[in-house]
Formats: sequence, structure tokens, C-alpha cells
Amino acid sequence: MTTSQQFPPPTTVEEIEEVATETGLVIALGLRAVEVFVAVLIGLLVCPPLAILTFLVVVPLAAVAIAVSLVAAVLAAPYLLVRHLRGHHVPHASVFARRLRHTGHAIAALLPHRIVRETRRDALQ
Repeated sequence: MTTSQQFPPPTTVEEIEEVATETGLVIALGLRAVEVFVAVLIGLLVCPPLAILTFLVVVPLAAVAIAVSLVAAVLAAPYLLVRHLRGHHVPHASVFARRLRHTGHAIAALLPHRIVRETRRDALQ
């Protein structure tokens, strides 16, 4: 048996269907290639600017922050050392309470009836 006896020759409709299927496959693979190309192109366009932004903006800002904090530490060390050696210990709670009282007095002085009273007192003098 030869192959021609096993399979009859394709008809015109079958040939058109086969060509259409192969054409559809080529178009689908071409579109997939275009999608991959666009994704790679966007990746190449987006990532280098972000890397440049990181190295031109973020890294210098971090370096400046580190330098400023080191300078502040160097300048603050003698002050803290003298304060510690003199034994000038003020509890933080009392400092907070004193500032809170001062703030309360300042707010009370700004109450409308007190402002009116002070204005009248100044006008009479």
C-alpha cells in the first residue's frame, strides 16, 4: 500500500482550511512576538530612568542626610558630655509639665474676654 491509497488527495476546501489555520497560527505568533517586543521596549524605557533617578536623587539625598547627622552628632557630643559631667539632670516629666503649664497660660491669655479686658485697660491708661 502506498500513501496515496491510504489518504485521498485533499480537496480545495481542505487546502483552504489548512492554509487559513496556518495563517491564523502565524498571525497569533506574530502578535505574541509584538507583545513581547512592546513589553521589553517598555521595560527598557522605564527601568533605566528609574535607575538614573535612584542614583541621581535618592543616593545623594541619603548621603547628605548621613553627612548632616554625623555633623550634628559631632557638634552635640561636647554639649551632652558637659551636661552629663556637671550632673544637670532634669527629669523629662517636669520639663514637659512646665511647658504644658506655660502653653496653658498662653492659651488662656488669648481668650476673647481677656483680650477685651487688656484692650480696655490699655485704652484707660
